[in-house]
Amino acid sequence: MLAVISDFFINLCIIIALLFIYLQIRWKLNWQDKPYFQLSIIDGAVGGLMGFILMNFSIEVLGDTLVDLRFIPVLLVVMFIGPYPAVISTILIILGRFTLGMTTSSVASLILMIALVTGFILINRWYEPNQQSYKKALLMILYSNLIFTIIMSALIQDGMLLAQFMPVYWIVSFICGWTAIFFMKYIQQTQYLLMKYEQESATDFLTGLNNVRQFDALWNRLASHARENGEQLSLLVLDVDYFKQVNDTYGHAAGNYILTELGVIFKNATRSLDVVSRNGGEEFSIILPNCPHQQALATAELIRSNVESHSFAISSAFSIKITISIGVATYPDTVNDPVRIVRMADECLYQAKHLGRNRVCDRVES
Repeated sequence: MLAVISDFFINLCIIIALLFIYLQIRWKLNWQDKPYFQLSIIDGAVGGLMGFILMNFSIEVLGDTLVDLRFIPVLLVVMFIGPYPAVISTILIILGRFTLGMTTSSVASLILMIALVTGFILINRWYEPNQQSYKKALLMILYSNLIFTIIMSALIQDGMLLAQFMPVYWIVSFICGWTAIFFMKYIQQTQYLLMKYEQESATDFLTGLNNVRQFDALWNRLASHARENGEQLSLLVLDVDYFKQVNDTYGHAAGNYILTELGVIFKNATRSLDVVSRNGGEEFSIILPNCPHQQALATAELIRSNVESHSFAISSAFSIKITISIGVATYPDTVNDPVRIVRMADECLYQAKHLGRNRVCDRVES
């Protein structure tokens, strides 16, 4: 019994460690963005490798009777990834088994794996195909145990031995399979929440643009790059004119709608490499890498004109017009040090407000 518990613990550690390591690599390298065909090969190969490793850490359940948990990687791949990678995993596990020798046991393993992957795929399609539910997992584990019992009954003619052997296998396979599925779901949900929090920490909740934290991080990096490589770097600071009056007159829902629409207008008027951010309230910024001052002014004027001519439909029956003021600064055209660009752009924005709003302002650092 102690040997069974020891082998059981080792297999659990192997399963959890391999799952954790591979999922971290998969997410860190953004393999989920690869074409489906390439990702299927990678996932299938990893599943096959995991099955082969588990074969080499068999569990001694009764005397010289050894079993392994090679079915778990195939089950996980079917449930969480898809049928094609599962087929690849199964083929690799079968080939790995035959490298250990051509015996009656290896032929039985071939039949077992084909029956398992076929059954898993059918269960996955029949029972909530787009969900990784525990009910479906339970059904797959039960199916796996039944198929294994049938094949072992054909190989082992000793009824007493089977009566002692099979209950132990059922318990071990159920606990390990259930633990692997629970861990897979847990780490998936944890990673999803982590990615969501990372995205939310860098994204303005209303407009979907970069927030001020992300602006600061990107600005510092781009400013250092511009100084080190002698490239031009422009910054637009934009502010909605009389936005408080809009909120007071039409309500905050209308104000939020206007801010969201402005984000779309700004994105449509800029390049794909430009960085559009909402820095707070009704203030926005646009970083223009490798952009000379005259081009930055032209972009700012285009944005100002587009906003002025745009009708903001704050209700099904009513639209309003708004304007914005913009301050522009460029390194090294108007500012000698990229560290001072933000301050200069803010001063130019204040100048635009002071001169009557709805305008673009710039000046050269003295």
